[in-house]
Amino acid sequence: MALRSLSISLLLLFAFSIFFAQLSISDAFHPVRNDRAGRYRRNQIALRRPTRYVVQRPGSARYHSHKRTSSLPNRYVLAETPSNHTANSTSNSNSTSHETNSTTNATSNSNSTTTHHNRRHRNQVRNWILGFIAGCLGGIISGLVVSVFFRFLLNCIRGRYRNSSGPSIYMPKIIQRPEDLAFLEKEEGLASLEVIGQGGCGKVYKAQLPGNPPKTVAIKQILKRAISGGEPGEEETQRLDKWMRQIRSEIKTVGHIRHRNLLPLVAHISRADCHFLVYEFMKNGSLHDILMQSKAGQRELGWPARLKISDGIAAGLEYLHISHKPQIIHRDLKPANILLDDDMEARIADFGLAKEMPDANTHMTLSNVAGTLGYIAPEYGQTLKFTAKCDIYSFGVILAVLAMGKEPSDEFFQSTDEMSLVKWLRNQMQANNLEAAIDPSLAGGEFDEQIKLVLRIALFCTADDPKERPTSKDVKSMISQIGK
Repeated sequence: MALRSLSISLLLLFAFSIFFAQLSISDAFHPVRNDRAGRYRRNQIALRRPTRYVVQRPGSARYHSHKRTSSLPNRYVLAETPSNHTANSTSNSNSTSHETNSTTNATSNSNSTTTHHNRRHRNQVRNWILGFIAGCLGGIISGLVVSVFFRFLLNCIRGRYRNSSGPSIYMPKIIQRPEDLAFLEKEEGLASLEVIGQGGCGKVYKAQLPGNPPKTVAIKQILKRAISGGEPGEEETQRLDKWMRQIRSEIKTVGHIRHRNLLPLVAHISRADCHFLVYEFMKNGSLHDILMQSKAGQRELGWPARLKISDGIAAGLEYLHISHKPQIIHRDLKPANILLDDDMEARIADFGLAKEMPDANTHMTLSNVAGTLGYIAPEYGQTLKFTAKCDIYSFGVILAVLAMGKEPSDEFFQSTDEMSLVKWLRNQMQANNLEAAIDPSLAGGEFDEQIKLVLRIALFCTADDPKERPTSKDVKSMISQIGK
């Protein structure tokens, strides 16, 4: 549909530009109008040219010896009668003057014709250029208007401009009918669904939608309620209302983002007390789940798969920080928000919607603080402002977790003097003992050097000074070169 609307818009743009160009330059190439104008100007020039006539009384000798060549009717002209000497001089001078005037007039007429032809040619070229520019501008403006109209019409057909209570569908290939999500508008619509996760803002459900074949989706609920769990006060109610409006506004942007390493939003349902975000269901779950299963020996997660996940996260961050306009900062990057598809490709979830979202007990629960302990940049505690470098810090911690097999909340770090994953890793780096940081299930293999490189990149990303941290583009470039 998008390609079809684009093709129609381009055709209309071309047609309008030709129409306006022809309309604007028609005067420049009208032969009859130009010819009449030229004759009129020549006649005006001829009328203004001075002409001398010597007219005498009929019957005089001079009258018969000098015939008038003028087509003017005979008439008497009052003039002084010159003497014979003067008359003869006048006759001779008239003869010479007539020849000179004839030559001068011929040359003047030739030059006047050439000048007029050049002027008319310049006017035609100028009119053609002005007409072409006016036609192009008119065509472009008309094409833009038509393109916006068709886009608005398509959005209306897809249901993106429904009222706030109806579903907004962003992936019609997965959900073809809004009626498939009508159960979410009812209070008892969630009772029969399977709960697959829970956070501070609500639960995550697994649902199967009708279709051929049926589609499995994950539905995330964002409740409007006080963080303390009690009845919110007036100030907190206003803050929650603002937060709900902000989420609704952000969803309009997030719903249209498409990237292989970002989890796309399928649909959105807004209610007075909550939001429902519908996503594709990822069978492999989150990176946090797989790391826990690998640590418990329930699942194997080799280094090539971990390196692929690292590269995918870096690619998704590069898109959010650099390629997408305006820039999107995740604010809560952690293994629980990294989902894995059937090919173990990383998909970043909850991007653009993580601000002020408390999540379980490890999440910062202050009203103006976002982020997860252990993954949050140290400068955020002072500035309370999230930047792209804060996301880079969180990504550096994720790289360390993938290489070490331990999360910041692991009991191992609670028993050390550093009490922090990043500080402990720095000490190992300074002691030139990075081998001690490698996940025991990976240590001693053929990938030790690659794992050490990733640990160095992790330390680079977790520098205390944000200015010393690399950009997401630099990180993507460094990780892509590992193993080549």
